Amino acid sequence: MTEKQTKNDSHLGAIDGLKGIGACIIAFFWHYQHFKPQNGSPFFSVFPMSYKHGSFMVELFFMLSGFGMMLGYSERIIGHKISFRDFIVKRLRKIYPPFLFFTLVTIILELAYYHRCGTTFVYGNFDIQHLIYNLLLMQDGFFGKDWSLDAPSWCISICMLCYLLFYLILYRVRNERHDCYVFFGAALLGTTITLSGVDYPLWNSLVGRGIACFFIGAILCTIYRNREKFRYQRLGYVCLGAVIISYLVLRFKPEFMGDFRMAFILGIAPALILAVLFIPWLGAVLGIRPLTYLGSLSIVIYLVHFPVQCAIRTIDEYAGLGLDYSTKAVWLSYAAAVLISSVVYRLVIAKAAEKAVFGFFSKKEKSPQKKTA
Repeated sequence: MTEKQTKNDSHLGAIDGLKGIGACIIAFFWHYQHFKPQNGSPFFSVFPMSYKHGSFMVELFFMLSGFGMMLGYSERIIGHKISFRDFIVKRLRKIYPPFLFFTLVTIILELAYYHRCGTTFVYGNFDIQHLIYNLLLMQDGFFGKDWSLDAPSWCISICMLCYLLFYLILYRVRNERHDCYVFFGAALLGTTITLSGVDYPLWNSLVGRGIACFFIGAILCTIYRNREKFRYQRLGYVCLGAVIISYLVLRFKPEFMGDFRMAFILGIAPALILAVLFIPWLGAVLGIRPLTYLGSLSIVIYLVHFPVQCAIRTIDEYAGLGLDYSTKAVWLSYAAAVLISSVVYRLVIAKAAEKAVFGFFSKKEKSPQKKTA
């Protein structure tokens, strides 16, 4: 690829739109179960699949992360134009400040909820040990599945592990053709870990799912880069057809799906991504500005939605509101609160949080002394 092509490919609106939709499905549907709606989930008749299978958007998130890392960093890593330190610092600058901020917010809210109810909201393991795991980004996957604090952030810890493997593979292989073979091996390893059913440190389903999806995403990026070598629009429509058929099977004849998680990882999610990349009108729909903006907020939405839930439940308990979480009004209020909080964090808090986290440890450069005349 030429330098010009690389720059043009550096930001794909449709992929951002897909990220935004995935984050919203996790926050607004799958994790709405935290509220335990008294009379059924609101809008269930419209979005039944999002409530039942919304957790698979995490797999999509891992896959899109692998795609994005391959698109943005592969040439620089292979050419040794970015050091390991700079690569990791760049990733931490994007992930760690919002993660730390919302973890601290969760702690404060959980303390208030515990004071009122005598227990934590949804997730246990509210102790110093699990706080340390969280601060080290080793909260889940590294030492098992002990959901704690801002538990939906577990995918962040697995992403950091995938970033490390990604850099090491590309730095050693130094050839885009060969790295696909290694990525395929890594995806196969992740699939094996997922299917093994064991639960050991660094060898459990959370790690397996992350590694398999991340490196499948990296392979999809290679296919995207070489799309001119084949009739890629035709492939896009074949992939879209496969996604539609899979949806219909899951909706009306789920017994024919088998292990849906593995079907999603190995077939449905890759087909969806390729369809979005290769079908112009589909890419245009998912690339509209509201969706791409949601995509830019996706990490924050992942991290903020549980603290918002905790805040709503805490207020409900203290004020004795008796909210009916099955009503559409409460659902819409919650969704609005998540989106508003995400925007406020990005526009008002993000830079200050990054400066507070990284500026605290950076060494100030001494200004050169002025020469006296």
